[in-house]
Amino acid sequence: MKHPLSIAAIIAGRFSSLVKPPPKHQGMPDIVLKNAPPAPKQEAEPGPRAGLVWSPGFWNYVGGWYVWEAGHWELDRADQSYLKPGWQKVIHGWKLQRGEWRVTSVSFIKKGNSAKDQDSAAEAHYDPLAAFR
Repeated sequence: MKHPLSIAAIIAGRFSSLVKPPPKHQGMPDIVLKNAPPAPKQEAEPGPRAGLVWSPGFWNYVGGWYVWEAGHWELDRADQSYLKPGWQKVIHGWKLQRGEWRVTSVSFIKKGNSAKDQDSAAEAHYDPLAAFR
C-alpha cells in the first residue's frame, strides 16, 4: 500500500516545480507606518559601472520588524528609469517605496508597415543579458 502514496508524492513533486513563484515585490501592499523608520545605514556608494544602476540599501518592513536590505546592482534597462527604494513622509505617516523600474519612453512600439520592414531588415544578434531585462 505504500506504492500508491509514493507515486502520488513523486507526481505532486514534479508538478509543483512547474509553478513559478511570484517576483520578489509583486503584489505586496503599500506599507504606511505612523512612526518614522530607523535612520539609514551608511553605505559607500560604488563608482558607476557600464550597464548597471546602483540600488542603495534601505530598511524594509517585514513581519512587524525593520530589516536592512543591503544595496545592490540592477541591470540597466532601455527606455526605463530606476526609482530608488526608501521611506517617504506622507500625510498619515511614513510610506515604504520599494525600488522599481518605470517606463520613460514608448519608443519600442512600432506602427504600420514600417515596423514590418524594420523587423525583416534587422539582423538577429545575441544578447547575453536578455534574460535579465
